[in-house]
Amino acid sequence: MSFEEMVVALVGAIGGIALVGFIVAKVTGLIKAWINRTNTKITEKDFDRLAKAFVEHKKDTNRRIQNLEAIISEDSSSSTSSADQIEAPKQTIEIDEQEEQQESTEGNNNNLRNMLNE
Repeated sequence: MSFEEMVVALVGAIGGIALVGFIVAKVTGLIKAWINRTNTKITEKDFDRLAKAFVEHKKDTNRRIQNLEAIISEDSSSSTSSADQIEAPKQTIEIDEQEEQQESTEGNNNNLRNMLNE
């Protein structure tokens, strides 16, 4: 065997051993994780931190809901007086539109009659 062939064989052997070792380590880690899947413990420190975060979130949510309820109640109480003011112009607009439609249909009827007469 020449020197180059020996170097290639040596590098291949080291690479193969490293690959097999990596695969064995990953499989061992998966087996350990599978064995310890029921041992998920939360430390007391983590539990306290999560509990505080939850309580703050709940208080924040309740405050936001109360603000939204207040806004809705203000809108519903003020909408009754403003609705009357808005409805009055709508009625006049509808009347104007109806008059314009009647005038335009009368004009169209006259135009059609003139076209038929010609």
